[in-house]
Amino acid sequence: MAGGDYHALKVAQQWSQTDKLTYLLPRLGYSYVTKAGLLAGNAVVIDSFLERETSSIVKIVLLYCVRVLKLLFSPPRGKYDVLVAANHFLTDVLPAVYLKSRNSPCRLVAYYHGLPVDESSPTWLLSRKINDAISVPLLRRFFDLVFAINQPVKDSLISRGVQAQKILITSNGIDSIPSEMTEMTAKGPVFDACFVGRLVKSKGVSDLIKIWKGVCAVYPDAKLAIVGDGVEKTRLVKLIKNEGLDERITLCGYLQQERFAVMLRSKLFLLPSYAEAWPLVIVEAMSCGLPVIVYDLAALRNVWGNDIVYVPKGNQALFTKAIVSLLDNPELRLTLSQNGSRRSGDYLWGSIAQSELDSIASLS
Repeated sequence: MAGGDYHALKVAQQWSQTDKLTYLLPRLGYSYVTKAGLLAGNAVVIDSFLERETSSIVKIVLLYCVRVLKLLFSPPRGKYDVLVAANHFLTDVLPAVYLKSRNSPCRLVAYYHGLPVDESSPTWLLSRKINDAISVPLLRRFFDLVFAINQPVKDSLISRGVQAQKILITSNGIDSIPSEMTEMTAKGPVFDACFVGRLVKSKGVSDLIKIWKGVCAVYPDAKLAIVGDGVEKTRLVKLIKNEGLDERITLCGYLQQERFAVMLRSKLFLLPSYAEAWPLVIVEAMSCGLPVIVYDLAALRNVWGNDIVYVPKGNQALFTKAIVSLLDNPELRLTLSQNGSRRSGDYLWGSIAQSELDSIASLS
């Protein structure tokens, strides 16, 4: 599940307190959100013989095509006042436009969570550009409101003809840290640093291994926790072994609420991503009191200013140096921790959901 899907589900939980919601979900998505306790309304589930986990681009494309076709031939019944596309991908935009034709004069709302990433695989980058070439004109013509995750996204949409007045900048948010996790702080740090995110190339996970090797050259016993799963996992396992870091790096796998326990038992949070829109994990790390080190990206500076530490993109040596510097300086860690904890309080799902709901209500 991408960050955009998570955002839509979290704000929908808040909206469900005052409005009746229906979710249109594929079988895989329904299974996941039900297990994660994120569903807050009725669900219409699209199923097919292809509904199974896969990393094959061809199978993924076929799966999405089958989902859209099934929707066209057997659309959900009922009338809706508002239709919300969780992101700007065609698999959400096309069904939304089609359902509007059956629910006129309902309003159309979409989220646009991030621009194409040049560091992605050529196949993925090409697919994103093809998607945008079709979806952005649809947003421009049919949609009444588009929530952009940051200013660069808004600027890009405006440059492609989407009216500025129907683009609103939003943000991601957090809930309160689960109470059962806060007791972990009393046990003290177990990890010198942690990473939480999808194990994909654009997240800089290979850089992370090389960076940590440099840290271990200074602190031989330094420990890193990597939380997440993804297509790069197998390669990471090999890289960790080849670098002799089996005892220094722990691959925790995918964790839901338990990720907070890892954060609360760490000293630093590392995110060497080559592209980000509005990473939820940064504000989660801040809420746990962790100083954050990232590659220097305009979208991150636009939100976080001087409250996190920036390293020139791709400079592994300077990233290592920044980690060592913070491990050597508990006073600076404390300052960053306090600033981050304060800032994280500005991003709560309740207030974000209410702001978005007010914007949607104003369309009526």
